[in-house]
Amino acid sequence: MSSGTPRTRLSHAERRATILEAAARVIVAHGVHGFRLQDVADEAGVSQPLVSSHVDDRDELIAAAFVRVDERELRAVEADARSAEPGRAAVVRFLRRATIPSSDDTADELPGGDGWELWNQVSSRARFSPVVREAVGARQAAWIAALTALLRDGLAGAHLPAAVDPERVALLLITVSDGLGPALNCGLLDDDGARAVLEDALDGALR
Repeated sequence: MSSGTPRTRLSHAERRATILEAAARVIVAHGVHGFRLQDVADEAGVSQPLVSSHVDDRDELIAAAFVRVDERELRAVEADARSAEPGRAAVVRFLRRATIPSSDDTADELPGGDGWELWNQVSSRARFSPVVREAVGARQAAWIAALTALLRDGLAGAHLPAAVDPERVALLLITVSDGLGPALNCGLLDDDGARAVLEDALDGALR
Protein backbone atom coordinates (compact mmCIF):
# COMPACT_ATOMS: atom_id res chain seq x y z
CA MET A 1 0.00 0.00 0.00
CA SER A 2 1.35 3.39 -0.91
CA SER A 3 2.16 5.72 1.97
CA GLY A 4 2.04 8.82 -0.22
CA THR A 5 -0.70 11.43 0.00
CA PRO A 6 -3.55 10.64 -2.41
CA ARG A 7 -3.94 13.07 -5.25
CA THR A 8 -6.97 15.32 -5.02
CA ARG A 9 -9.51 14.54 -7.73
CA LEU A 10 -10.47 17.65 -9.70
CA SER A 11 -14.12 18.53 -10.03
CA HIS A 12 -15.71 18.81 -13.45
CA ALA A 13 -15.50 22.62 -13.29
CA GLU A 14 -11.85 22.56 -12.19
CA ARG A 15 -10.89 20.15 -14.96
CA ARG A 16 -12.71 22.26 -17.53
CA ALA A 17 -10.87 25.35 -16.29
CA THR A 18 -7.54 23.55 -16.65
CA ILE A 19 -8.41 22.56 -20.22
CA LEU A 20 -9.51 26.07 -21.18
CA GLU A 21 -6.35 27.63 -19.76
CA ALA A 22 -4.29 25.12 -21.70
CA ALA A 23 -6.27 25.83 -24.87
CA ALA A 24 -5.53 29.56 -24.57
CA ARG A 25 -1.81 28.88 -24.37
CA VAL A 26 -1.94 26.47 -27.29
CA ILE A 27 -3.89 28.89 -29.50
CA VAL A 28 -1.14 31.47 -29.06
CA ALA A 29 1.66 28.93 -29.53
CA HIS A 30 0.28 27.12 -32.59
CA GLY A 31 -2.27 29.53 -34.05
CA VAL A 32 -6.04 29.21 -33.97
CA HIS A 33 -6.11 27.45 -37.34
CA GLY A 34 -3.14 25.18 -36.63
CA PHE A 35 -3.60 23.74 -33.16
CA ARG A 36 -4.95 20.24 -32.55
CA LEU A 37 -7.10 18.95 -29.72
CA GLN A 38 -4.19 16.64 -28.92
CA ASP A 39 -2.01 19.72 -28.40
CA VAL A 40 -4.51 20.97 -25.81
CA ALA A 41 -4.64 17.56 -24.14
CA ASP A 42 -0.85 17.41 -23.94
CA GLU A 43 -0.67 20.93 -22.50
CA ALA A 44 -3.36 20.17 -19.92
CA GLY A 45 -1.91 16.76 -19.05
CA VAL A 46 -5.09 14.88 -19.92
CA SER A 47 -6.36 12.61 -22.70
CA GLN A 48 -7.84 13.93 -25.92
CA PRO A 49 -11.20 12.21 -25.24
CA LEU A 50 -11.36 14.08 -21.93
CA VAL A 51 -10.88 17.39 -23.75
CA SER A 52 -13.67 16.45 -26.16
CA SER A 53 -15.97 15.55 -23.27
CA HIS A 54 -15.89 19.16 -22.05
CA VAL A 55 -16.80 20.87 -25.36
CA ASP A 56 -18.99 20.00 -28.31
CA ASP A 57 -16.44 20.91 -30.95
CA ARG A 58 -13.23 22.79 -31.71
CA ASP A 59 -14.89 26.19 -32.14
CA GLU A 60 -16.66 25.90 -28.80
CA LEU A 61 -13.26 25.22 -27.21
CA ILE A 62 -11.76 28.30 -28.89
CA ALA A 63 -14.66 30.50 -27.79
CA ALA A 64 -14.76 29.23 -24.22
CA ALA A 65 -10.99 29.53 -23.72
CA PHE A 66 -11.00 33.04 -25.14
CA VAL A 67 -13.90 34.19 -22.97
CA ARG A 68 -12.36 32.76 -19.82
CA VAL A 69 -9.02 34.51 -20.13
CA ASP A 70 -10.46 37.74 -21.51
CA GLU A 71 -12.91 38.11 -18.63
CA ARG A 72 -10.01 37.88 -16.20
CA GLU A 73 -7.94 40.36 -18.18
CA LEU A 74 -10.75 42.92 -18.28
CA ARG A 75 -11.23 42.65 -14.51
CA ALA A 76 -7.52 43.33 -14.00
CA VAL A 77 -7.52 46.29 -16.39
CA GLU A 78 -10.61 47.80 -14.74
CA ALA A 79 -9.13 47.44 -11.27
CA ASP A 80 -5.89 49.06 -12.37
CA ALA A 81 -7.70 51.94 -14.10
CA ARG A 82 -9.82 52.64 -11.04
CA SER A 83 -6.69 52.96 -8.93
CA ALA A 84 -5.77 56.07 -10.96
CA GLU A 85 -7.22 59.53 -10.52
CA PRO A 86 -10.76 59.66 -11.99
CA GLY A 87 -11.19 61.19 -15.42
CA ARG A 88 -8.53 61.33 -18.10
CA ALA A 89 -5.87 59.60 -16.00
CA ALA A 90 -8.12 56.59 -15.41
CA VAL A 91 -9.06 56.41 -19.10
CA VAL A 92 -5.39 56.62 -20.12
CA ARG A 93 -4.51 53.84 -17.67
CA PHE A 94 -7.32 51.66 -19.03
CA LEU A 95 -6.34 52.12 -22.67
CA ARG A 96 -2.60 51.80 -22.17
CA ARG A 97 -3.01 48.69 -20.07
CA ALA A 98 -5.42 47.18 -22.59
CA THR A 99 -3.28 48.02 -25.60
CA ILE A 100 0.39 48.23 -24.65
CA PRO A 101 1.46 45.75 -21.95
CA SER A 102 4.74 46.81 -20.38
CA SER A 103 7.13 45.71 -17.66
CA ASP A 104 5.53 48.00 -15.08
CA ASP A 105 2.04 46.54 -15.49
CA THR A 106 0.70 45.05 -12.27
CA ALA A 107 -1.57 42.32 -13.66
CA ASP A 108 -0.53 38.81 -14.49
CA GLU A 109 0.13 37.98 -18.10
CA LEU A 110 -2.70 36.26 -19.90
CA PRO A 111 -2.47 32.47 -19.65
CA GLY A 112 -2.33 32.40 -23.42
CA GLY A 113 0.83 34.53 -23.42
CA ASP A 114 0.46 37.73 -25.41
CA GLY A 115 -3.05 39.07 -24.90
CA TRP A 116 -3.07 40.77 -28.27
CA GLU A 117 -2.00 37.59 -30.00
CA LEU A 118 -4.88 35.71 -28.40
CA TRP A 119 -7.32 38.40 -29.57
CA ASN A 120 -5.83 38.43 -33.07
CA GLN A 121 -5.89 34.66 -33.41
CA VAL A 122 -9.44 34.23 -32.15
CA SER A 123 -10.75 37.21 -34.15
CA SER A 124 -9.38 35.67 -37.33
CA ARG A 125 -11.54 32.61 -36.68
CA ALA A 126 -14.65 34.70 -35.96
CA ARG A 127 -15.17 35.38 -39.65
CA PHE A 128 -15.77 31.68 -40.29
CA SER A 129 -17.46 30.57 -37.06
CA PRO A 130 -20.74 31.93 -35.64
CA VAL A 131 -19.85 30.55 -32.20
CA VAL A 132 -16.49 32.32 -32.11
CA ARG A 133 -17.94 35.46 -33.68
CA GLU A 134 -20.58 35.67 -30.95
CA ALA A 135 -17.92 35.28 -28.25
CA VAL A 136 -15.68 37.98 -29.76
CA GLY A 137 -18.62 40.35 -30.17
CA ALA A 138 -19.71 39.83 -26.57
CA ARG A 139 -16.21 40.47 -25.24
CA GLN A 140 -15.83 43.56 -27.42
CA ALA A 141 -19.10 44.87 -25.98
CA ALA A 142 -17.86 44.14 -22.46
CA TRP A 143 -14.70 46.23 -22.98
CA ILE A 144 -16.74 49.10 -24.42
CA ALA A 145 -19.17 48.91 -21.48
CA ALA A 146 -16.32 48.96 -18.97
CA LEU A 147 -14.77 52.04 -20.56
CA THR A 148 -18.19 53.69 -20.79
CA ALA A 149 -18.63 53.22 -17.04
CA LEU A 150 -15.22 54.73 -16.38
CA LEU A 151 -16.10 57.76 -18.50
CA ARG A 152 -19.45 58.18 -16.75
CA ASP A 153 -17.70 58.18 -13.38
CA GLY A 154 -15.36 60.87 -14.66
CA LEU A 155 -18.31 62.96 -15.79
CA ALA A 156 -20.15 62.49 -12.50
CA GLY A 157 -17.14 63.84 -10.62
CA ALA A 158 -16.68 66.73 -13.06
CA HIS A 159 -13.29 65.33 -14.07
CA LEU A 160 -14.19 65.34 -17.77
CA PRO A 161 -15.80 67.94 -20.06
CA ALA A 162 -19.59 67.94 -19.70
CA ALA A 163 -20.03 67.51 -23.46
CA VAL A 164 -18.41 64.07 -23.50
CA ASP A 165 -20.76 61.29 -24.67
CA PRO A 166 -19.50 58.22 -22.75
CA GLU A 167 -20.92 55.56 -25.10
CA ARG A 168 -19.70 57.27 -28.26
CA VAL A 169 -16.25 58.04 -26.86
CA ALA A 170 -15.83 54.51 -25.49
CA LEU A 171 -16.68 53.02 -28.88
CA LEU A 172 -14.22 55.34 -30.61
CA LEU A 173 -11.38 54.69 -28.19
CA ILE A 174 -11.81 50.92 -28.13
CA THR A 175 -11.87 50.90 -31.93
CA VAL A 176 -8.61 52.89 -32.00
CA SER A 177 -7.13 50.58 -29.37
CA ASP A 178 -8.07 47.50 -31.40
CA GLY A 179 -6.36 48.93 -34.46
CA LEU A 180 -3.13 49.46 -32.55
CA GLY A 181 -2.73 45.76 -31.78
CA PRO A 182 -2.01 44.64 -35.36
CA ALA A 183 0.09 47.76 -35.95
CA LEU A 184 2.28 46.87 -32.97
CA ASN A 185 2.50 43.22 -33.96
CA CYS A 186 3.73 43.97 -37.47
CA GLY A 187 6.15 46.70 -36.36
CA LEU A 188 4.29 49.60 -37.96
CA LEU A 189 4.38 51.31 -34.55
CA ASP A 190 6.50 50.88 -31.44
CA ASP A 191 5.14 51.32 -27.92
CA ASP A 192 5.91 55.04 -27.84
CA GLY A 193 4.18 55.53 -31.17
CA ALA A 194 1.12 53.63 -29.97
CA ARG A 195 0.95 55.77 -26.84
CA ALA A 196 1.11 58.90 -29.00
CA VAL A 197 -1.80 57.65 -31.12
CA LEU A 198 -3.84 57.01 -27.97
CA GLU A 199 -3.07 60.50 -26.68
CA ASP A 200 -4.16 62.02 -30.01
CA ALA A 201 -7.41 60.04 -29.92
CA LEU A 202 -8.04 61.12 -26.33
CA ASP A 203 -7.34 64.76 -27.12
CA GLY A 204 -9.93 64.64 -29.87
CA ALA A 205 -12.52 62.68 -27.91
CA LEU A 206 -12.32 64.47 -24.55
CA ARG A 207 -12.19 68.09 -25.66
